[in-house]
Amino acid sequence: DIPNPAQGRRLREPEGRVRWITREQADVLIRAAESEPQAPHLADFIRLALNTGCRRDEMLQLEWGRVDLQADLIHLEGHHTKSGKRRSVPLNTTARQAIEARKAFRAEHCPASPWVFCDADGNRVQSIKRSWATACRRVGIRDFRIHDLRHTCAAWLVSAGVPLTEVRDLLGHSTIRMTERYAHLAPENVRAAVARLEARTEGDTPPSGGSESRSGHVGLKVIRGGRA
Repeated sequence: DIPNPAQGRRLREPEGRVRWITREQADVLIRAAESEPQAPHLADFIRLALNTGCRRDEMLQLEWGRVDLQADLIHLEGHHTKSGKRRSVPLNTTARQAIEARKAFRAEHCPASPWVFCDADGNRVQSIKRSWATACRRVGIRDFRIHDLRHTCAAWLVSAGVPLTEVRDLLGHSTIRMTERYAHLAPENVRAAVARLEARTEGDTPPSGGSESRSGHVGLKVIRGGRA
């Protein structure tokens, strides 16, 4: 019998893709999307994604029965989410405006459609790949996928100082490890932490050997005869 040298070993998991754009780039992309005649829903899709962090299918499969404009919430059941867990997504002003624009489109073209993102005939929008690629190409944004709108939402939140646990809950990550990929976007958090190492209270003095300083720091004691 020859032992397997690879038994019990696992390949290191990649950190995962983190591609995001600035707010200025997002504004330019939205303006390009607004000028897409074949995709009047694209600009609202981008606005909603950037301000909720929802996944593509969570939005394209969104029904009006799960939109609560009185409470400014979108309700997602377990079978709608990747993690299989239900969650409620709050709507800020921009996200609400995107929903209201879709509501006005529905009222004008297809009042009976149950879908938030639908065409003029009331059919659910199945894909935005073509119009998305066109808008990105027109403004010169490269290597930017639809899912990267979700990364952008997370990056903006973390950069604004929102705790990772809150970002996790909003995006519906199953573990905090998935959210930690964005931690490097908030260097001021760890900068403040190391700055505390330099902080000294009034009257604090460096500890001397064999004694305890007035600040409570314990110095090293000389060991003699096997006893401290």
